[in-house]
Amino acid sequence: MRAIVLAGFAGLAALQAAPPAEAPRPAPAPVATEAAVALSHRANHLFEALAKGDPEAVRAAQLEVESVRRTYSVLDVTPLVEAAALWARQQGLAGRPALGLEAIQAVERWAPDHPSLLGTRIALMRQEGPRGWFWSFPELMKLTRLRLEAPAHRWLWLTQHLGMLRLAATLLLWGWALTMGLRYRNVLRHLWEEPLQHKGISPALAALAGAVVLTGPVLLGLDPLAAALVWLFLLAPFLTPSEVKVTVFIMLFQLVHPALALMEPLAGREPPPSIEVLQLQPRVQPVPASALRLLPPTDQAFLQGWDQLQNQRWKEAEETFQNLVGRHPDQPEVLNNLGVARYHSGDAAGADKAFASALEAGSRMEILLNQSILAFSRLDTALGASKQEEARAAEPADYARLIALNDARKDVRGYPMPLPDSAARAEALAEAAGGPNAERLPLSDPAFLVALLLPLIGISAFLLRIRRSLRMAHPGQCVRCGEPYHTTDSPDPAVCSKCHHLFVLRDGLHTESRRRKLDEVAEHQRNTRWIHKTLIVLLPGFDLAFLGETREALMEFLPLCLAVGMVLATGRSVRYPGEIIPDPVSTWLALGAVLVGLLYLRSWLKLFLRRA
Repeated sequence: MRAIVLAGFAGLAALQAAPPAEAPRPAPAPVATEAAVALSHRANHLFEALAKGDPEAVRAAQLEVESVRRTYSVLDVTPLVEAAALWARQQGLAGRPALGLEAIQAVERWAPDHPSLLGTRIALMRQEGPRGWFWSFPELMKLTRLRLEAPAHRWLWLTQHLGMLRLAATLLLWGWALTMGLRYRNVLRHLWEEPLQHKGISPALAALAGAVVLTGPVLLGLDPLAAALVWLFLLAPFLTPSEVKVTVFIMLFQLVHPALALMEPLAGREPPPSIEVLQLQPRVQPVPASALRLLPPTDQAFLQGWDQLQNQRWKEAEETFQNLVGRHPDQPEVLNNLGVARYHSGDAAGADKAFASALEAGSRMEILLNQSILAFSRLDTALGASKQEEARAAEPADYARLIALNDARKDVRGYPMPLPDSAARAEALAEAAGGPNAERLPLSDPAFLVALLLPLIGISAFLLRIRRSLRMAHPGQCVRCGEPYHTTDSPDPAVCSKCHHLFVLRDGLHTESRRRKLDEVAEHQRNTRWIHKTLIVLLPGFDLAFLGETREALMEFLPLCLAVGMVLATGRSVRYPGEIIPDPVSTWLALGAVLVGLLYLRSWLKLFLRRA
């Protein structure tokens, strides 16, 4: 008894000496901004597990992500997917493309066929060699289909890949003008030197005048294409019929520039704001009230109720959505969310009534799933299974996405429905953010007008000069000596009268004149050979045009210009609006590089093989 009393007093003394215990504080309710933080931590766990190569740790990290998604109801994991794609690309740059592919496979379940995942997989597979390039084509076709189906990305994709036509048109015109200028180089000098010589002007001033004429458009600040058009305009009377046809085709091809200029404003527009994205994507900072100020009061109240559902404040959410019954235009969403709030508040009968009313207002997959949850909670498995089958038949893809939310937990929760997107809501969000980004077609811009009118004016002036030159008898440049002429008594219209008498008739020339003419022919032929070899090495296909084989030349240098356009105009990666990761380098880069290499190799073989 004494020992018991002493122990009791000792215990009382100890209790009096100990500090008073604090009353337990209620756990703070989760807020919407915690979703982004929680998701980032789970992403780090997933990346650490992938780096260790432990399949069990990867599975555990995936379950953690599922738990976060389940905690915050319907949760879009696009930020996690983009972070995984960025991490996978970093692994590829570090020489571990296989590890990057494993990361893509680990997160693909939450966002199948996401553009960031498809682009990252293509980039990683290409790092594995030619075999990877080949096996990445199915993924490339999927990515291309997604780009063409998205209105915000379609015009940017077309502008990027059709940009090779713009560069090809420029190279084609410059190369053709240069080749014709070299082929008829003596004609260009004859056009202004002969009139100036009759006026007693020195050759130096005549050469200076010719330089000003050839470079005048550039000196005046015009587009360099204008200089090429001036060259072709001057040479028009001396071109052969086939060369005239090719010249007109190349000038018409320059209309690609204004056509693509019309597409550029469409390619630069931003995607319209989405109210569903504001609700489903986790955010570190809440959406500011200023961004929602132009929405109708009922929409603002709906968004407030959505935040209450996400924060699991069921009573407040029930009151909010109850006030919106009969007032909000989207009654299926309002009644469904009211049923979810009642279900989690313990009012199963009220939830069943709200779901039934929502189903009468508009059948949706989420409503059917919520009815199945109520049926299973009442142990009515037949009704629950039938409702699930109806939900699966209604929207199979969305059904699988929502069912996956229950993989990480055994408790079943209802599925709320976000406020759907509409044109009026997107316009209100855009105006609140600073006004809609309306694209303006450059129909009145000076640069566009020049690009449109310059080829048309060039073609008109070119054809008019040819028509007027028909009065000139056999204008051309001699293929032997290079001297321009307007008439010849030779049966060959490409040979001047002097060369015809010198090499065919062998009469009519003095010995000294004969020797001087032979020297002129030898010098012209020597220069022609060097120009021809230079064109073979630098500009495949233009060498054929230099020799007068116009049709064959077009069939060779047109693919060359397209291939160079593929490499220089479509090779860069592009980051599409609404995404943080750029697409992989275009496949046209590799195809264009291979085509350029083959065309140059084929041209260089001409230096070693004798042409027929």
